[in-house]
Amino acid sequence: MRRWGLAKVDYDGFAGIHRMAQAEATVDQRAAVILTFHAALEREIDVVLAALLSRPDKLKKGFGFANKIDVLAAAWKGDPDAGDRLHLVLRRFNDLRNSVAHGDTIDEVERWLTKLLDAYRAIDPDVDVHVEIGEMAQGICSFMADGPTPREIVKVAKALDQLVNVTMPAALAFRVRDEGGARTE
Repeated sequence: MRRWGLAKVDYDGFAGIHRMAQAEATVDQRAAVILTFHAALEREIDVVLAALLSRPDKLKKGFGFANKIDVLAAAWKGDPDAGDRLHLVLRRFNDLRNSVAHGDTIDEVERWLTKLLDAYRAIDPDVDVHVEIGEMAQGICSFMADGPTPREIVKVAKALDQLVNVTMPAALAFRVRDEGGARTE
C-alpha cells in the first residue's frame, strides 16, 4: 500500500530516517570548526577589502568567498609573492570548507586538509604538522597584517608570565611588615 505524505509523492519516511542515521555515522567532527573558522576568515577578508578598496560598498552582498579572495589578490598592495601565497592558502581553506559542506567522505576532507596545511606552510614554514584549524585561521590573519604568528604570541605571553609572576617577585624579594610592625622576609 502506498502512502502519500504531505509532499503528495511516494516517499518512504522510514527509509529517510535510516539514511539520516547513516549520514550521522559519517559526520566529520571537525566540520563545525572548519565552517566556523571559514566564516570568521570571510569576515576578516571583508575588513581587509574595506581597507584596500576605495569603494568596497560596491561589492554585492552575495559576493562569495572565492570571489572575495580573487579581489583580495588583485588589490593586494604588498609583495606579489606574499599575495599569491595568501591567495592559495585562502583558496585551500575554501576547498576544505566546500568539501565539508557538500558531504565529502572523511578521506576526501582529509586530503583537502593536507592541501590546506601544505599551502599554510608557505606562509608559516615553522608550523607543526599537528596544527589546529583555528591556529591556521589566526595565522592567516597574522599574515595579512604582517604580524607575529599565533605561536610567537603565545611564546611572548609565556615569557611575560614568567617575568611578572616568577622572576620579578624573586628578584624583588621585598620585606613585608607583620601586624606588629616587625619586618619579615
